[in-house]
Amino acid sequence: MKRFLLLQATLAFGLLSAAEEPTDFIRFVEEEKSDSLQTAVVSYESPQKARVDLVGAIHIADKAYFDALNTRFKGYEAVLYELVGPSFEERGKPDAMKEAQKLQWVGQLQTMMRDALKLHGQLEGIDYQAKNFVHADMNMSQFTQTQDTKQESFLTLYLKAMQAQKAANEKRGVSSDAAGMVMLLKVLTMKDSSTGLKRMIAQEFDSVEDIMAGVESGDGTVLVGERNRVALEVMDKQIAAGKKHLAIFYGAAHLADMEERLLKKGFKRTKIDWLTAWDLPHEK
Repeated sequence: MKRFLLLQATLAFGLLSAAEEPTDFIRFVEEEKSDSLQTAVVSYESPQKARVDLVGAIHIADKAYFDALNTRFKGYEAVLYELVGPSFEERGKPDAMKEAQKLQWVGQLQTMMRDALKLHGQLEGIDYQAKNFVHADMNMSQFTQTQDTKQESFLTLYLKAMQAQKAANEKRGVSSDAAGMVMLLKVLTMKDSSTGLKRMIAQEFDSVEDIMAGVESGDGTVLVGERNRVALEVMDKQIAAGKKHLAIFYGAAHLADMEERLLKKGFKRTKIDWLTAWDLPHEK
């Protein structure tokens, strides 16, 4: 159960040069009165002095998290966003609505988790109508064709994720599935089970980078690596058009691979900020 919850969260949401240590783009922080799940905003500068911020997203989060992102996004010349399929402006067109049905199950999973955890959804919380938002993802035909070429399916991704999580758990010395089930039952009997469940899932997010590195091993996946390639192609076009201050707003699980690609292009990491996605107060 614990593994299944983490896989859902990861799906609904790589190696570096010797000169840079890998960045953590998501972390669980324990404090005296409250814990939190946090995502990073990491800044990079190109040799031509273009600044690009990788903004890690959690697709379901506290409303305050999305409000803070909306405020931050106003300061960029362009915000490149992920969304398999047509751009947000075209989502209401008949052809776009038909395409969106192919990935409807992803949205349904996110909605189930959003409601169970008493959180807010990204599509409702972020202002995708902002004038500086730029679609930077595959359309549906690109996505499905590339999946066919790589012979990638939900089942193959699931198996790779399970293997990667098993390796990550062994590395961390995580307890058995039986112990995990005992913890889940304990959480569900708490006075505020949604907060307890969030805390249990948030603790597991510390291993997301290790899991995604395992999933992306070999020639990578369409879900992460190929979509990242498309996003950076859009970034290059925006910079060529004269933009000097950009954000790439993608799920936090995408950003280790994306950072590697930026460093290979000659970008240098300059700054890291942290935003609280889930505030987890301790029970009194």
